[in-house]
Amino acid sequence: MVILNYDQYSEIQLFIHKFKGLSIDCNRELIKKFPQHKPEMLGSILSREVQQRLKQTHAKISARAEDLLGDYYRKVKSSGDLDVLLRMSISLRIPPLSLCRIILLKKYSDKTRSEVSEMIKNPDIISESLLGANVSYCLFNENMEGPITDTIRRCIGEEYEVKLKQMARDMGMVFYDEGDLRRTGYDKTPDLKLAIPCMYKGRVVNWIESKASFGDMDSHLKYVRDQLISYGNRFGSGIVIYWFGYLDMIADCAENGDSVTVIDRFPEPEEFEFLKFNVPESCNEMLDKNS
Repeated sequence: MVILNYDQYSEIQLFIHKFKGLSIDCNRELIKKFPQHKPEMLGSILSREVQQRLKQTHAKISARAEDLLGDYYRKVKSSGDLDVLLRMSISLRIPPLSLCRIILLKKYSDKTRSEVSEMIKNPDIISESLLGANVSYCLFNENMEGPITDTIRRCIGEEYEVKLKQMARDMGMVFYDEGDLRRTGYDKTPDLKLAIPCMYKGRVVNWIESKASFGDMDSHLKYVRDQLISYGNRFGSGIVIYWFGYLDMIADCAENGDSVTVIDRFPEPEEFEFLKFNVPESCNEMLDKNS
């Protein structure tokens, strides 16, 4: 199932909120608890919930950076363990690499954020070997942020954009992609702008946007505000595909207006209506002669 009603969505959210442990472990338990749903959907919902929690708590935790650094040193001095930061992140309910960033920014206050980010990507360059080992341990137990996760997300996004283009070509559509549109001077561009509009369930489709994520209400409204409405104003109505499903109420939210149709898959051929051009008989005769 890829379209959730409010009760189904709330049940998944509640499980995530109650889970005490790493997100990477929560993801595994979600798949066991909700086998009827796609793992990609569950992972996307988990990612969104963790990001929301981080927004709410990051400032408070950052304000305690000096105490947290002292706590780290006390614990690592007594145990010498490589997972001290990891266990602290579980206790604080914050992604491991977010805690690493807070700790490193306090420890190396003379470093810029970009330099600290480089330390997280390459813990071997951290001057204190035990601290570097702790950061490395966090790096490989993280599925919400960091260079490994960012690369995976980028690859998934690109995979679904390629999938969208191939399915559109197979359907016989002629389109401009983001690169084509940017070369002509557009700044905000959909993944596909159809050269010849078509109809989907009685609505005109001028563009198609691909989202390799689950569409919850907050993220959808942000996409509408930041991207989709501008596509509608510029190109006319279109489609957004949430490949990992969506919350049913976003399909009918008022913010979509007449510009945005929400779906969870590429439509079947019979669901599209394409323009038919009537060629005059005289043209047909001329084509027959030339052939």
